Amino acid sequence: MQDDNILPTSRIGYLSPLAVIDNAAYEWYRLAPARMMAVFISVGVTEFSGKEMDRVFAPLDSLLDQLMARHVDLVLQAGTPLAVLMGMDSHDRMMAHIAARTGKPATSTTLAVTRAAAHLGMKKIALVNKWSASMNRTLADFYARAGVEVVGAATNEMPPSDFVRIRADDHQQMAYALGKKAIADNPACDGIYLGGGTWISEPVATRLERETGKLVICNQTAQIWDILHLLGQWRAMPGHNRLLAGD
Repeated sequence: MQDDNILPTSRIGYLSPLAVIDNAAYEWYRLAPARMMAVFISVGVTEFSGKEMDRVFAPLDSLLDQLMARHVDLVLQAGTPLAVLMGMDSHDRMMAHIAARTGKPATSTTLAVTRAAAHLGMKKIALVNKWSASMNRTLADFYARAGVEVVGAATNEMPPSDFVRIRADDHQQMAYALGKKAIADNPACDGIYLGGGTWISEPVATRLERETGKLVICNQTAQIWDILHLLGQWRAMPGHNRLLAGD
């Protein structure tokens, strides 16, 4: 028996940073179009360091081959910290390698969020995340390449081993409080980037946009927006934050 109305019409290879995949999967299926499947595979990051990036991406070709065995249509390197720790040149080489190895489009969270900011016409952005000042300086380089200036940040720096233990509701409260602070401290910004895939961020982004009038970019909405454009499947999604609800 085959039901063509249930089978996925597209499959997204999702290189997930952390060993346990929970909130990212939950938010993906809450936001992604029906019948767009995420094929998750973990790279198993335990700390934010250059040495850790070398370790987790050493078996990259094997991971890609496993994704291709599941017939994916595009590969996403998820997790902004991974790209930031690699640096822009290494990130770009990885994207080119993924595309060459798989013969499929390749993108990353970092590309998605910077492209989204440029698409929305943002010129000045403030960062909200749990990352170090040095990581955010490198992230600012990625934004600068897209024509967007990072003008400030509101952060609560902590290692992955700490933030993966935070309850989802407490994580949302942290994201909201940091988002409000970033906007208050940087009134000239066009909006903020609410970074991090371990908090369920799209509802926070929508609330902050409504309350402040500022644009808010978060990982999952930017990734879905970017993927849909790359696959030629984009359509607006009313009822979500301004990036997904827009044209």
